[in-house]
Amino acid sequence: MMQWLQLNWQQLLIGFTCGAVLTALLAWLLFYLQQKKWQLNVADQLEDSIQQRTLELQITLTELADKNKQLEQQSTRDALTGVRNRAFFDQKLSAELKRSRRERSTLGLLMIDIDHFKAFNDNHGHLVGDLVIKEVAKCLQQELKRSTDHLCRYGGEEFAIILPNTDKEGAMVLAEQVRLCLANHRIQHEELELSISVSIGCYAAVAEIHSVSADYIQAADTALYQAKNEGRNKVVCSALSHSVITEQETPDESV
Repeated sequence: MMQWLQLNWQQLLIGFTCGAVLTALLAWLLFYLQQKKWQLNVADQLEDSIQQRTLELQITLTELADKNKQLEQQSTRDALTGVRNRAFFDQKLSAELKRSRRERSTLGLLMIDIDHFKAFNDNHGHLVGDLVIKEVAKCLQQELKRSTDHLCRYGGEEFAIILPNTDKEGAMVLAEQVRLCLANHRIQHEELELSISVSIGCYAAVAEIHSVSADYIQAADTALYQAKNEGRNKVVCSALSHSVITEQETPDESV
C-alpha cells in the first residue's frame, strides 16, 4: 500500500487538487446564481417600488391640480349666484380688450341693473332680495349661447356680460332678449309672485391703442343710467366714441 501511494501520490494530489478546484467552482457558481437571483429580486422590488411611488405621485399631482382648479374656481365665482365675480370680470375684460386690439375685432359689453331692487329688500327682506339676484343670474346665463360670452356679477344688483366678437347690433339683440326674458319671468316665493325688470346699457367697439377697460365700463354705464332715467325696463346702446370717452377723461390743464 505504501509502495502504491509512493508511486501514485502525484496523481492523487492532482486528483485532490482538481476536486478542490471543481468544488470551489461549483461553490462560486452557486454563490453567483444566488447573487443573481437576489439582484433580480431586488431589481423587481425596486421597480415595483418605483412604479408604486410614481403612481402615488401622479395621484397626488392630479389631486393637487384638482384642488388648485377648485380654488381658482372659488376665487372667481360669486358665492351667491355661482356666476363669475368682479375679479374675473376685471381680468377677462382686460384680456378681451387686448384681443380686440390685436385682432381688430369688435368687443361688446352689457351692464345690467335690476330695477327697483331696494324695494325687494325693504318690502320682503334680504332673503327675497337674494332670491331675486339668483333668479336674474339664472335667466341671464340661460340666454347666453356662446361659450366665449361671460356673465359676471359686477356688484350688488348689477351684472355685466362680456361679448367678444360682437358688434353693436349683436349686443343690442342679446340685450333685448335678456330684457324680455326677465320681464316675462315671475319669481315664486311662498305666497309671493314677484315681477322683475332690468335696465341695460350696451357698448361695442374695436379697441384702440389708447383703450382701457374703464372706457368700455364708462360707456356702457352711461347708457345704463340713460335707460334708467328714461323709465327703466329698457335697453340703451351708448353713442359715445373712443374720442369722446378720452376727452371726458382728459383733465382740463387750464384748471
